[in-house]
Amino acid sequence: MRQAVVISLVLAFAAIAVAQSKPPAEVKLDDLSFICGHNRGEFDGAIIDEHWSEVGGDTMIGMFREIKNGKAQMYEFLTIEQTATGPILRLRHFDPGLVGWEEKAQVNSYPLVSWKANEAVFERPDKTTRLIFRSTSKETLDVVLERTGKKAEVYQYAHTAE
Repeated sequence: MRQAVVISLVLAFAAIAVAQSKPPAEVKLDDLSFICGHNRGEFDGAIIDEHWSEVGGDTMIGMFREIKNGKAQMYEFLTIEQTATGPILRLRHFDPGLVGWEEKAQVNSYPLVSWKANEAVFERPDKTTRLIFRSTSKETLDVVLERTGKKAEVYQYAHTAE
């Protein structure tokens, strides 16, 4: 009897987990609205800011900046675009003065590979880089940058929906 109860509980939790996840092609931008707002934190002695717009049409836009010793170190411009295969995160990096890191036509693209309530995982097609957005509460957001051969970087933000 006890074993049957345990098995029933495990199956119930598995069903809940499945119900709260979707394949990437079924994920809509509204499912990513937990990212929207102002996110501010510190990382490696720098102040980090990431702002995400509300969903508008088939896109969300974001910006990131890193400030160290009172000076901007770098910027990112980001979009999440709705496509037939699911959302795709695209980004470009800039030095102060908006000097681009990437070539003019080069964009870093990260299709959504996994989604569950309050967590979205984007990964480059070559699988060398992954970005994980995870809402840990209404007031916090973690962004994890995983790169092949490097230690994962965890950006912890205080989050306010704006």
